[in-house]
Amino acid sequence: MGDGPPVELYVEAFGPEDGEPVLLLSGADTQCTRWSEALLDPLLEAGHRVVRFDTRDCGLSSKLPASVGYTLADLAADACGVLDGEDIGSAHLVGRSMGGMVAQVLALDHPERVRSLILLCTTPGLGDERLPPPVDWLVDRMAERLFSPSPADHVERVAWLVELDRLFAGPRFPFDEEAAVLLADADVSRCWYPESGHGPAVNSSPSRLDRLGEVGARTLVVHGTADPVFPVEHGLALADGIPGADLWLVEGLGHEVPDACLPDLVPRLLEHLGG
Repeated sequence: MGDGPPVELYVEAFGPEDGEPVLLLSGADTQCTRWSEALLDPLLEAGHRVVRFDTRDCGLSSKLPASVGYTLADLAADACGVLDGEDIGSAHLVGRSMGGMVAQVLALDHPERVRSLILLCTTPGLGDERLPPPVDWLVDRMAERLFSPSPADHVERVAWLVELDRLFAGPRFPFDEEAAVLLADADVSRCWYPESGHGPAVNSSPSRLDRLGEVGARTLVVHGTADPVFPVEHGLALADGIPGADLWLVEGLGHEVPDACLPDLVPRLLEHLGG
C-alpha cells in the first residue's frame, strides 16, 4: 500500500459471504464504529455483505510517523487492500466526507473495484477555488480549537469530540447530546489519536472536479443544505459532474449522518444498492 512503511488495517465484515458487498468508507479521524447499527442492520437484513474498517492513522489501524506523508490515492489503495483481504473483487462504496473523496478516487483510478457510489456530505475538491470554502464561523472556531491546549483526560476528550459533532450539526434534527456523549465516550475508550495525517492527505490531493465526467459507476449524492464544512455547492458539483448521478438534498442537514435521518436515508440507499 504505497512506498511507506507497512500498514495494517482493522477490518470488520458482516453478513453472508455471498451477499452483494458494501464497503463503508469513514470520514477523517472517524473510527469505523461510527457506522451505527441503525445503518448496518437494514443492509444486513437486505442480504448484503457489509465491510467497515479503520482508516490508517485512526482507531485500531496502524499509526504512521508524521514524517510519512500520504494522499487520498494511498487511502484508495488501502481500500483495495481491504477488498482483497475479504476476497471481494468489487463493491458498492458508501463514503462519508473524506471517505466520499476516497470513493471518488477509487471510481476514477480503480473503476473495476466499484459497483456503485453513495457519496455522503463530501466534495470533489477541497481547496478548489471554484467551490466555496467552509463557512467563516466554523473556520474561526476550528482555529481556536487547533491552538487550544489538548484535552488532558478522558472527560475533556469526550467533551472535545461532542463539541465537534455539535459544530457540524445542522438545524434539521435536534442535536442529541446524550447520544453524542455515548458515541464520544466509546471513541475515546477505543482509541484517542488526534495526530492523524488525514487532513494533510486531503489537502495535498488534487481536485477531482474536472474528472467527474470519467466516473462510470451509478452514483447517489446525499448532501445537506446547511453543511458548514462543504457548502451545498459541493454536493451540486458532484451531482452535476458525474454522469447520471442522482441527488438528494436534505434541507437543514449539516455535515453529518445522524441516526435521525436514517428512516429517510436507508430506503434510498437500499433502492440504489438494488440497482
